[in-house]
Amino acid sequence: MTTFYGLPNAEPFWHWTTLVHFALVALAGGTAFYVALRSLRKDPSAHRLAWLALAFIALDLLMLWAESPARFRLTHLWLFLSFKPSAPIWWGAWGLAASALLLLLLALGARGERLWAGLLALSSAVVLLYPGYALAVNAARPLWDHLLLALFPATGLLLALGLLAWLRPAAEVGPWLQAAALVSLTLTALYPLALRFGNAAQQAAFAQWLEGAGTFAAAAVLLAAAAVWARKNPYLAGGCAIVATVLLRSWIVEAGQHALLTRGF
Repeated sequence: MTTFYGLPNAEPFWHWTTLVHFALVALAGGTAFYVALRSLRKDPSAHRLAWLALAFIALDLLMLWAESPARFRLTHLWLFLSFKPSAPIWWGAWGLAASALLLLLLALGARGERLWAGLLALSSAVVLLYPGYALAVNAARPLWDHLLLALFPATGLLLALGLLAWLRPAAEVGPWLQAAALVSLTLTALYPLALRFGNAAQQAAFAQWLEGAGTFAAAAVLLAAAAVWARKNPYLAGGCAIVATVLLRSWIVEAGQHALLTRGF
């Protein structure tokens, strides 16, 4: 087993900096993915939006550095100089670096826009996937089910779209926001079922999930509201999406650290 940084440790515990990092990486990956889609459609406004995605990446890399236990020794730079696919953060680091380069090319209007946009769609998808991967590979925490490999990318994209709904025309963002909200709502409903009918450790962790069922219920209501209002009132829908995703992701990360370990089952 490996920790967040790919180092041996049976009981990794994360703090508020990790929650902020997971929010920023969702905004960075989600905005970059949206830029890729708009660039593939030759939308000139995508060039300006690329700068916003770059700002999120810069903030996220700063947070990533701040939360590293070796921040002042800079030993975590090995992530950019190694091949370590077993470490989730390796994927996140390289995904962010590649996305930053591709976003810069698009922002500056470099030739080959469709090629850069296609590659950006792939690298930003890796960025969106990475937080869920960082959780799902941790077999010692049964609340971090493999369904998070789908739930975290979906809610990460939704978080970015929720913010973009306040910045972009409703007709442009609304359909994407509605689709992301519906997918996130479906996965949120499936999450407790995956625990209830999972292995012995997950079934035991289901009791812990019941303690946070109210949080999930509130998030589900907000996700449903975001889906309903996405086309009619994108500002309100965006607010619902942001609150719902923050509730879900924060609870899963925090509560998952205190779930029963698989040893003993």
